[in-house]
Amino acid sequence: GTPSPRAVLGLAAVLVGLSAPQAAYGQPNFIVILADDVGWGDLGANWAETKETPHLDELAAQGMRFVDFHSAASTCSPSRASLLTGRLGARNGVTHNFAITSVGGLPLNETTLAEVLQEAGYSTGAIGKWHLGHHGRHHPSFRGFDYYFGIPYSHDMGCTDTPGYNLPPCPPCPRHGTAARVARKDCYMEVALPLFENVTIVQQPVNLSSLAARYAEEATRFIQQASDSRRPFFLYLALAHMHVPLGVPPPPPPASGRGIYGAALSEMDALVGRIKRVADSHGKGNTLLWFAGDNGPWAQKCELAGRL
Repeated sequence: GTPSPRAVLGLAAVLVGLSAPQAAYGQPNFIVILADDVGWGDLGANWAETKETPHLDELAAQGMRFVDFHSAASTCSPSRASLLTGRLGARNGVTHNFAITSVGGLPLNETTLAEVLQEAGYSTGAIGKWHLGHHGRHHPSFRGFDYYFGIPYSHDMGCTDTPGYNLPPCPPCPRHGTAARVARKDCYMEVALPLFENVTIVQQPVNLSSLAARYAEEATRFIQQASDSRRPFFLYLALAHMHVPLGVPPPPPPASGRGIYGAALSEMDALVGRIKRVADSHGKGNTLLWFAGDNGPWAQKCELAGRL
């Protein structure tokens, strides 16, 4: 069988114990950072030619690397469902990506890791891409998370505000009554991509160039508030990087061999470095920070995709 969320929690607790045997702690904190479509070779710890990930490389050098660790699926929704339930799609019922028009989501009879930790007294937060159902009780606010800030599905599943870089270019949302439908297969025009805080839409369409910064701010605030309340916390941070379209705030970065992809990779690395610094300042030695990818690079995007 596949591990339950309780088994995943137990394994994590063991890993924290192994990383800090010199001290006796209470309940450990957990931070899971999930990159979207990141490639194995996108990390300098895996590929010497990669120079854009110094923070992640330091994290790998200081921690434990899983060099033969496999995603449960090759697409977004099934891999995320397996991560949060400890069960493969054949068991949890999620075998395909959910779309804008999907009315369902992760089956309500499935138990998430957040629900297990919430019952154990943890402060639980999800920041970033959900993609496990966005209607009714499928929303993350009803799946074990005390706080949610993010987008309900991938950021190419809806028209967006597109300042600065945005490659490949998802069309901006129609303005002033312009017809909404555009004949493209890789972007959606019928719905403007929403940004949620809990169950409230706080921005629509999303500004992609500032999304990473907002995720970092909300993650920092969540960790601070949980620490102030003296409660252990579980933070699930599901990044937009490195899924296309790639958005990097202006001004444009200096030209490099990997162009816009390399710039976006550097932005992701800086975000992870910031979260690690914040976590260390509030619970160093008692926080397990786990960085992983959901399903590998979107190879069809060529120079806008990661290294296999």
